[in-house]
Amino acid sequence: MPKTGANKIKLHKLEKLFVVGDFDGDRRKDTIFQHNYSRLTKTEMDSSADPFQNEWDSVVKWGFDQDADLYLALNKNKQDTLHLGTAQGLYCLINIGDNNDDGKDEIAFVIDYLDFSRVNSCKIYSLCNGKWVLLKQFGLHEGSFDFTSDKAPIFDEIKGYLEKQNGKWVYKQKEPGKMLTLKLARCK
Repeated sequence: MPKTGANKIKLHKLEKLFVVGDFDGDRRKDTIFQHNYSRLTKTEMDSSADPFQNEWDSVVKWGFDQDADLYLALNKNKQDTLHLGTAQGLYCLINIGDNNDDGKDEIAFVIDYLDFSRVNSCKIYSLCNGKWVLLKQFGLHEGSFDFTSDKAPIFDEIKGYLEKQNGKWVYKQKEPGKMLTLKLARCK
């Protein structure tokens, strides 16, 4: 809970990302929703400590005090939930299509961890036999998500790290490095 007096934590409304696609291979549109849950209050969190109006260490402490749980869930019952841990939210949640030709779309995302590093990674997952499976992960710098507008943009690619070029997804494996065609293995 927010502190009282001069040390009161300023909250902001959480941006809850979602993405649409056929993630389970049934040829129908699904929606994956981002959820921020407080295990402390046992409720969905609609607000959190504002990183633009509070010191970052206060934001981190607030998130851990809430016992925050970031997770992704499909809009269908009895589907696996992808728990991502204690985090502020996601920088991006992208449907990268059916990259591995298995009849299901894959998702790429970057977690806004409650940590003190700007080094991060992009994770690519697929729903395999009813369970979320990590297919690929590669490093990036969180500076890719810096913005100057008053409202955070919705990122549908990660400039310099995961981009769609000539109809194909490309990514940067190493820093510095050239962009490579993204090829994902099928579920095992």
